[in-house]
Amino acid sequence: MADFERLAADWLSYEEALSRIVAVASPTPAETVEPDEALGRSVAAPVAARATLPAWANSAMDGYAVRSAELGGQSAAGAKPPLRLPVAGRAYPGSAPLRDVPPGAAVRIMTGGSLPDGFDTVIRVEHTDGEEAGEGFVVVHETSDLGRHVRAAGQDMEAGSETVPVGTVVHSGSLPVLLASGCTRVPVFRRPRVGVLSSGDELAGLDRFDAVVAGRAVPDTNRGMIAAAVREAGGDPVDLGVAADDPADLEARLAGTGRLDVLVATGGASMGERDLLKRVMLKGDFRLEFWRVRMRPGSPVAFGQLPAGDREVPVFSLPGNPASAFVTFHVLVVPYLRAMLKSPTPAGLRATARTDSDLASPQGLTHFYRVRLSSDASGRELRCSPSGPQGSGLVRSLRDADGLAVLPEGVARIAKGEPVSVILLPRAR
Repeated sequence: MADFERLAADWLSYEEALSRIVAVASPTPAETVEPDEALGRSVAAPVAARATLPAWANSAMDGYAVRSAELGGQSAAGAKPPLRLPVAGRAYPGSAPLRDVPPGAAVRIMTGGSLPDGFDTVIRVEHTDGEEAGEGFVVVHETSDLGRHVRAAGQDMEAGSETVPVGTVVHSGSLPVLLASGCTRVPVFRRPRVGVLSSGDELAGLDRFDAVVAGRAVPDTNRGMIAAAVREAGGDPVDLGVAADDPADLEARLAGTGRLDVLVATGGASMGERDLLKRVMLKGDFRLEFWRVRMRPGSPVAFGQLPAGDREVPVFSLPGNPASAFVTFHVLVVPYLRAMLKSPTPAGLRATARTDSDLASPQGLTHFYRVRLSSDASGRELRCSPSGPQGSGLVRSLRDADGLAVLPEGVARIAKGEPVSVILLPRAR
């Protein structure tokens, strides 16, 4: 058991804190669900194609399928367009290729229709007379389509090949791949159950907002904000309420952590008289991994493991200021949750943008600016600017934040017009 009063801050770099957090993330158990129930879930096992798609070479255009060598032969022999060809049949999407097509004949084909063996060209219908002189013969007016407008068999997927890897989030783009693969039950990771706890006598919910109006309380924004961010990250939030500045109340709320996969607490993260979270947990067998990170906002962040029966529950203790809680959740907790779901990019996606204002940072800290993104006049270059005042106790700047511009340790200033790396937030994806 650690003595809180003698607890020394670790002051890890942001990169080391992130690395430690992601390294200890364990995946949640897998389960299978119907495809339409998998939206927003992460795939837990590779999905393979049950069929080759397309099964046969097929047409990318409405027109006439031909053998290019035969048309080239006619042309080389002096028979220039127009060329009159017999039409041996019709090919529609979903039907098997025609067989035994006579030499020199064309096949009327619709987009998606299967080409007979040996056919490698589709002459667009607008380059023909469309059999207007009578069904059975087509006149080709132009041969610029030779060797074109054919989709190869297996161009989309081959039977037995992996089509959806582990960690893929099921969305409107990946769902059709699952369906085309013939996946009737989708293996997904169970959503992490994330306890969301706020602490502080000063907090008031909407049911007591008159106290906020009177200046006697602070709005309880963190629980709703963190719960929403948990959902965005693929987890299920569990509301643990607001703990009073009372060790007994805090202990009672922590008693239910055994049903959780992760606990995220905001407030009580520093060393004030009423910062009780670590004091209470350290009375037991709580294993503190680190406390304090060289970052702004949110340096008094802590991470550790709380025993719960035969396992340990990871605990994130985040600052109570809403902007600090927002930033630390997105740059430290979200990567942990994404690692639990086997994301190939747990730290999230980044973009490079040119800043429209000077960005400054104290030496020795990684600084995260809440920024909005926009395009320049040409639409080819990404720009960023602060989304509002950057005070850690303010919420207005969160509304328009598309990302977090990152000033790494050792970078004291990025001047207006220079590029900066931006961690994309869900609103911008």
